[in-house]
Amino acid sequence: MDRNSVNWYGSITAVVTPFYKDGEIDINSYTQNVELCLEAGVHGIVVTGCTGEAWALTDREKLLLAKRTVEVVRKRVPVISGTTSISPSDVIALSKECIKAGVDGIMVSAPYDCLPSQDEIYEHFKLISDELKFPMLVYNIPSRLGVNLSVQLMDRLAELESVVAIKQSSKDYMDVFNTIKTVSDRLRVIVGYSSNRGLPCMALGADGFTSTSDLQVLGKPAVELYNAYAEGDMVRARVLQELCFKTASAVSAAGTFPASLKSAMNLVGRPGGYPRRPLLPVAGAKLEKLASDLAALNLKVSL
Repeated sequence: MDRNSVNWYGSITAVVTPFYKDGEIDINSYTQNVELCLEAGVHGIVVTGCTGEAWALTDREKLLLAKRTVEVVRKRVPVISGTTSISPSDVIALSKECIKAGVDGIMVSAPYDCLPSQDEIYEHFKLISDELKFPMLVYNIPSRLGVNLSVQLMDRLAELESVVAIKQSSKDYMDVFNTIKTVSDRLRVIVGYSSNRGLPCMALGADGFTSTSDLQVLGKPAVELYNAYAEGDMVRARVLQELCFKTASAVSAAGTFPASLKSAMNLVGRPGGYPRRPLLPVAGAKLEKLASDLAALNLKVSL
């Protein structure tokens, strides 16, 4: 397998997991959000990633969400299921269940907390790749993992049978640039933090980006950012990139992600729901400021 084994591109949404106030999953709101993303024209959906509060979910809940997403999407776009865990055996076990459920790919990060070396990370992915032989999106997000996948490591990972794509969410722009330069001939490169780097990274050769705050607050305009670029309309693409940036900035300033994203979604009438503890919803003066910032972007807001 390689980048040509999958058709992962464009605006791929990492969806939130709405909870009720008591912490239980609100599956109806989740379903509604996935449908709204599809209506906006997204090119793919990632379930149980960081935006989906994967750290707060049991494997049973992750599988439930994967199954529901597959049922709702009905093969209209690819569904990629996050199955990250510290132990490769746990990744493999959950991944096998998600594959049975009908997902089109799995997304796996390096093990968190234990701060493994680059060689240990390689062996982690090799075990998973050799066992599953199923399309895998390797997810690099050092701000949450405590470790960064070097470009040299990505070059090695590109040779593994199951690895077909990299989601590069390093906040170091040179990491993104060097990833595209080094592995895009073999792997799909999807960039994170699309609100401020979607357009420039596509110009460098990225296949697409993950939309989180911008898509799940704005809807269609975040997808149109990719479409405008693909159609060569750089004037419109720049306008949309700025709108996405301002939206994500308002969300980021309001509180802890993705609790702040959920609060923003609720304000604009989209089904964000509650976060699961230890995260708390935005409240008080911060919520009022978030509402004001979103209204300034010509979004209809209701406190």
